[in-house]
Amino acid sequence: MVSLACLRSNTALKIFTVGLAATLLHGCGMIYKTTGDVLVGFGRAEMVPYMMSDNDSRIACAAGEAQTPLLLSFQRVGAHPDKLGVLMYATAAGCTDALATEEELRYMRAVKQGNVSEAQDARISQKRYAAISAARQHEAYRRMIAAYKPKGEECPKLKSDFDQLVWLIGNLSGAQALVNDGVSDGTVGVPRDIAAKVERGAACLNNDEWWGAPRGVRASIWSLLPMLAPKNAKPWEELEASADKGYKAGVRLGSAMYALAAYSKGDNERLRKAIRGYAANGDNINAEYRMIDIIAGTMIQNISDKMWTEATGKRTPLSGLGTFWDDAKNAPKVNIDDLL
Repeated sequence: MVSLACLRSNTALKIFTVGLAATLLHGCGMIYKTTGDVLVGFGRAEMVPYMMSDNDSRIACAAGEAQTPLLLSFQRVGAHPDKLGVLMYATAAGCTDALATEEELRYMRAVKQGNVSEAQDARISQKRYAAISAARQHEAYRRMIAAYKPKGEECPKLKSDFDQLVWLIGNLSGAQALVNDGVSDGTVGVPRDIAAKVERGAACLNNDEWWGAPRGVRASIWSLLPMLAPKNAKPWEELEASADKGYKAGVRLGSAMYALAAYSKGDNERLRKAIRGYAANGDNINAEYRMIDIIAGTMIQNISDKMWTEATGKRTPLSGLGTFWDDAKNAPKVNIDDLL
């Protein structure tokens, strides 16, 4: 028979084992949280400035897709990655935005060639990618709201340049989410009232400090949704002023807002002016925010490619941004390699 002493010994061993396991698990949780806090701090202090100064938007989007799960998993152990999450989801959306644009160009070429099934397939694929972009951009906006918790129409406390950058990117993402959701036939279900919230949110930033972009964001919304514009607002004048500030500051985000608004309204004269303005003002780029300028350039390039493809069946020629197929004097030279 097993002695009472042995039973007591076994019971004590079990209690000790369970207690040790609980202690180790608790310790792991503490280690994970510390690791998450360090990672979030490093991301804010070093990774974001490095990424903002880089000139490769494809690397940025790939980093967003690859690092988002790792970074955001630390919120499960008490870290707070929401602010970095805004930037990660926004850059990740750049990947699917690029794929959606490629499918839209394929659609336009198929239509021009009279290939109905190819056009239908391209449009379906475009909508799928647009839906993914809308979901990512909406998540970026949602995490911005979670991080700063704005109350009604009051501006949150944006204490640092980092906070203001996150607020700017988050609001831009909200506006882009609405557009992409529209392209995907409302697949994601982005709330329609985001436009009004973004218009108010952009007013929380200093227009001069942020290259004229805040007024550009607001004016682009005014041009598309006049009911949100204040009395006597002049959106096109605001958009031109935003573009000019961007040229002088070396971050040409304002010209992208100008081009997007003009493209949405079918205003060909203003659209060409915005694209030409961007192309002619690339000698004074702000090295600290080079990535923002590159992303703005991608928006401009995409619109130019759509214009060229609709007119000629092919995208903007290499080094031809700012020129158009019907220019009398500035038509780009055709490289024979482009025809092969």
